[in-house]
Amino acid sequence: MVIDFHVCPSIDLSIIKDRLSSVGVSKVVLQPIDALPLFHILPNNYNLLKELVSEDEYGALLWSKFVIKLTSMWSSAMYDNMKLWYEAMNHDRNFFIPFASINPALGIKYVAEKLNELSSLDVRGLVVSPTLQLFNPLETKAFRSILEYVEGKNMLLVMHLDPCPYSVSTCFKGLMPSALIDILERYSINLVLSALGISESMAYPWLESVSRLVRRYDRIYVETSGISCILFNTQMGKRFLKSIGAERILFGGGYPYLRLRQVIKGISCVERSGLPRHDIEAVLHDNAAYLLRIIGLSEGSNDEDITNMKKTTVAF
Repeated sequence: MVIDFHVCPSIDLSIIKDRLSSVGVSKVVLQPIDALPLFHILPNNYNLLKELVSEDEYGALLWSKFVIKLTSMWSSAMYDNMKLWYEAMNHDRNFFIPFASINPALGIKYVAEKLNELSSLDVRGLVVSPTLQLFNPLETKAFRSILEYVEGKNMLLVMHLDPCPYSVSTCFKGLMPSALIDILERYSINLVLSALGISESMAYPWLESVSRLVRRYDRIYVETSGISCILFNTQMGKRFLKSIGAERILFGGGYPYLRLRQVIKGISCVERSGLPRHDIEAVLHDNAAYLLRIIGLSEGSNDEDITNMKKTTVAF
């Protein structure tokens, strides 16, 4: 069995279930991204796009076009947390685990409204992406509200730290994992780092930075979408695995951002890595199952959530 910790709910969920269950996936974590190409309404205090414009105007243009093209293909479930939760529960509450996403770049008031919305859903994970949502994790005040909420609710924070996406050569400075030390010193949170979208040229320095971070903090996990074969089939990746241990790795397929054949290849790279069988099973299933349990999700918990949600709806 495989728990896929990174699936993008950008297409119909029935297609996602049919495709991934056909290759041995038994449960998926849905990772939305609250990102829309609304650059003109971002607060004026700070955002990554302004920083990039000042340093590389052409790079900023390429990046904005990349975000617009990517988000234009998304369904509304990628940025509507309520819609995603209901769709996941109605399709298959035992197959889908819907996380939520809130864009800190849209300001403190927006974040507060979205966090209040989540209270009725009992979502156990939040996803952010500085490069797609255009915020600086260290300087955006609204992000602190998210960190405090995640810490207080014992939730999981998933961060996409991809400073150099595949299709854009420009890198955002300060988005390497080592930049998170200040946050991890201040907040006691369970954190998953994702490299989906990172360029191959940045894989080595990214992994070096992650390695130092994971060895220092024991509540950090690395999700493999986009880098599974680098991790399990290269000397660089194997050194990384040896340095942090297989118990800190979560398999992520990245479907449908990554094609199904790439997901299959990623699973195959883990299976043929030469690791002991118990390590392979840990990466593909057991680590994710453990992490979901410690944030309050267990087998059948979604059934209880949907029942409670229906009672709340009737009460209103």
